[in-house]
Amino acid sequence: MVTIFLCDDNKQTINKYDSLITYLAKKNRITFTLSTYESGEALLFHLADSPNLADIIYLDVLMGTLNGVDTAKRLRELGCDSQIIFLTTSEDYVFEAFDASPVQYLIKNSTSVERFEEILLRAISRAEGRKTEMFVYESGGVRKVIPMKEISYFEIWKRLVKVHTKNGESVEYYGTMEQLEKQMQDKDFLRVHRSYMVNLQYIGKFTRPSLILKTGEVIPIGVTYAKLVDQAFSEYISRLSIHR
Repeated sequence: MVTIFLCDDNKQTINKYDSLITYLAKKNRITFTLSTYESGEALLFHLADSPNLADIIYLDVLMGTLNGVDTAKRLRELGCDSQIIFLTTSEDYVFEAFDASPVQYLIKNSTSVERFEEILLRAISRAEGRKTEMFVYESGGVRKVIPMKEISYFEIWKRLVKVHTKNGESVEYYGTMEQLEKQMQDKDFLRVHRSYMVNLQYIGKFTRPSLILKTGEVIPIGVTYAKLVDQAFSEYISRLSIHR
């Protein structure tokens, strides 16, 4: 079951995307529920106590008092891990939208049905994957797990690995950076220093010689990693590229 929320201040637009999502879900044999909201305030009110009710949230950018980007940022502050997809008539907010870690930024009336379907299926895949993907480590002879989405960064000193989570907590185990790099390959984690590896989804700003995470923590960038970090950060931002 996939839970989808659609937020737009235009009823015609809500009806249009409600019908499109329903059509595509049935076409791909996806069981889903769809709830609609006509303002960012209404969406935030509904999710205030349970920010992760939705797997996917479609957000109009240009709404009334509270626009979609600011709504998304407030949702992230509440701890919302939903897959956010912006729908808009303007390209002006694409870089500002990056802070909300969206799946995509799509232009209304210009995005083809095929492209919309591709993004929807990607979001569903990511949502399902994040529900089950775990980081496994061993401590005191006991195998333990942490949801990947909860990890903001790893810190290593000698052979002690410290796993930092988004809520400010941490756990420790013994291992090496080489083992960690192999384990986190293709997991959207990037080594930025001989002692640090970060979750790309938590990067707020790239300001040499450091990264500022969305948790407020500052992570140093090693001189030998600067070029790689710059490239990886640029590629990550490019996921917000405009699609029509």
